[in-house]
Amino acid sequence: MKFAHRAKFAVLIGSLCLGLLASPAINSAQAVGEIDEQFQVVNPPGPGYTGYLVNNSRSLARFWTNLATFKIENQLITGMARCKSLDKCPTNFTFQLGDMNLTPCANSTEVDCIAGITTKNLTTGAVSNSFTPRPELTENFDAAVKGDPSIGLPNGGNPLVVSIPSAAHSAGDLYLVKSDFFTHRDAGTANRFVLDQLTNSIYPVTVETGQFVPGGPNLDPMFYVGKPVGPGTNTMDSSLSGFITDDRCLMATRTTCIKSQPFPANYSFGISLNMSKRFNGWLYGRMANPEISVTAAASGSSVKVEILAEPVKVPIVFGWTKNSDLTPELRERYQKDRGGGLYAGASRQDPFDSVSILKGHSNKYDALGIDEFLSWLPFLGDKAVAMPSQWSFQTLNLNSDTAVELSKCTASVNSLAGLVFTNASVFSSGAPAFNKSEGTLDYKVASPHTKPDGTLTTGSYDLVLNSSVARCLYGFSKAPIGATVSVLSSDGQAQVATTVVNEKNGFFRMGAYGFGFSSPTIKMKITQAGTSGSKTTITCVKGKTSKKVTAVKPVCPTGFKKK
Repeated sequence: MKFAHRAKFAVLIGSLCLGLLASPAINSAQAVGEIDEQFQVVNPPGPGYTGYLVNNSRSLARFWTNLATFKIENQLITGMARCKSLDKCPTNFTFQLGDMNLTPCANSTEVDCIAGITTKNLTTGAVSNSFTPRPELTENFDAAVKGDPSIGLPNGGNPLVVSIPSAAHSAGDLYLVKSDFFTHRDAGTANRFVLDQLTNSIYPVTVETGQFVPGGPNLDPMFYVGKPVGPGTNTMDSSLSGFITDDRCLMATRTTCIKSQPFPANYSFGISLNMSKRFNGWLYGRMANPEISVTAAASGSSVKVEILAEPVKVPIVFGWTKNSDLTPELRERYQKDRGGGLYAGASRQDPFDSVSILKGHSNKYDALGIDEFLSWLPFLGDKAVAMPSQWSFQTLNLNSDTAVELSKCTASVNSLAGLVFTNASVFSSGAPAFNKSEGTLDYKVASPHTKPDGTLTTGSYDLVLNSSVARCLYGFSKAPIGATVSVLSSDGQAQVATTVVNEKNGFFRMGAYGFGFSSPTIKMKITQAGTSGSKTTITCVKGKTSKKVTAVKPVCPTGFKKK
């Protein structure tokens, strides 16, 4: 799970190492009869294998509320403490990191909280805003942190499990509603907490008691104090380390397991958030047919964000292959890059053929990730191992490489900049690229060609752009934006897809549904009155001289006549 403050804090994630395994060769597919939402990764046959996994169905539920204070001296962590409230934190610190699981709003004026949860029956059209929190089911997580809204730190609660009778699923009516407010602040009493990222997800669940392997954030100071930080240190990632949760659970303590279940068919789900800051970011995630509203309060100090959308089924790819069988390009890459889950071997830095490391993506998507995914498909049979249903969205860090161009056009927008939602296994989390030569917005996605049962996978893609951001990004005029949508296979052949295009209420929306994978390109041909979308070409002659003139309203030069 990502934390911000990446320039100042990095620690080794040693707690993710499971050590040497002596298990026999195991098929990468899950056992027959298992629920896709409960997909479990199997171990490699032993050392000398590289695995690849693309599955973010659990990543957004990995951590629960935590607040930690760090002291840094001479590029070493000299102090670390977990805090249950700010008044119990050490006052002599370098910076503080928080992951606050937002709680239901106590009243209409509270901010940085969950204002509502909505369901819509797509068959009857019935909408319900009724839900009942079940705090007794998660009280033994003991994660609650008292915030301080005066300096931008919201209250953080235990995992929020609620009952939603209007949308009962196959195993009951309980849902985990996970809204994580990732934040930090530097030393100094005048400094406020800064919102770095917001992630939101809804999971149908059951809550079981028994004996489980607890996961969650690692908040033991012994894993941090004395570790180097900063440029030039041999550190893995600027993240708080964590423990791997029991494979059977989304979240778990020693005695409680929150277990994922399938979404009921023909329902949309929604969440409303009261946010203290302007909500002018970029969203990406897993849902379809979104209905979105961002409304500023009369005071201008807060906004209400409402998103209602359908869950989607996202193909998971997973498998192990011998290191010796990897392509030369992948082998060279992974010999240098030893990041990922370590499943076999004493050390990540041992000889390459004596360790097994799981590579892949859980919560980061860009062009390089798409290329890596496509390199793995031949090893994995171009086939998904599971198709779990998901409903999630999160903010994109506008300082990331993915958002370089996007961030140039969002600073002056006092509303949502835009979003991209898809069920593709991998995709780019930023805005589509503008193909100037063709006048199209091009967006690449990738997924395995078939489902576990051998039937074809189909894709969904939704793009919503603030009209002002669209005009800035792509140089459009103020004239109304129109578009036609096409989906091209990797061989350039057009695919049949259902498409939606419109511009209203200050947002430009495009949707494409039902297209096939493995790596199609979605193209939007932009048309505007007075732009290249309506240009025509005429031929003009003057004696034996001939000229072609292309323009919106082409006119022959002086002395020439239209042929």
